[in-house]
Amino acid sequence: MKHIPNILSVIRLLMIPLFVFSYFEYSNSPECYIAAGIYALAWLTDALDGYLARRFNWITDAGKILDPLADKLMQITAAVCFTVDNIIFLVLLIPIVIKEIAMMVGGILVIKRNKKVTQARWYGKLATVILFLCAFLRIIVRGNAVLDIIICAVMVAMLIFSFLMYYLKVYKER
Repeated sequence: MKHIPNILSVIRLLMIPLFVFSYFEYSNSPECYIAAGIYALAWLTDALDGYLARRFNWITDAGKILDPLADKLMQITAAVCFTVDNIIFLVLLIPIVIKEIAMMVGGILVIKRNKKVTQARWYGKLATVILFLCAFLRIIVRGNAVLDIIICAVMVAMLIFSFLMYYLKVYKER
């Protein structure tokens, strides 16, 4: 039972190619809701695995790595899909990739220094929720240039906010 959250994270990883296929296959039709549904289901599995891990103390070091990996890969995948549709999302894709590389390097350094994997903080979870909501809206409503700019701006602002919060937290701990 302890591994159910990890299994959910693996399922979320497997949803990524399904999301990409449905995003492009059904891009200009009412079936765009298939991609939105897959994206929402991935988010629900994220919420469920986090709940189960905390509620039943099924937290594992593997889960501390698998869960954020699945989240970030889905976020990056969505950003790549959005960028293919509208180049404005390159303004989002570049910071996501830079942030995640920096967070990965920082996480490796923290693991080496503390000999343990740290859990996500509230600001990272808030950023994940806001990014999900913006991406979900973008999946459903495509082709609206003004909305794309607003969504992109909100997503970039959340990335910067969460990155700065993590940086300040690590800086204070040094």
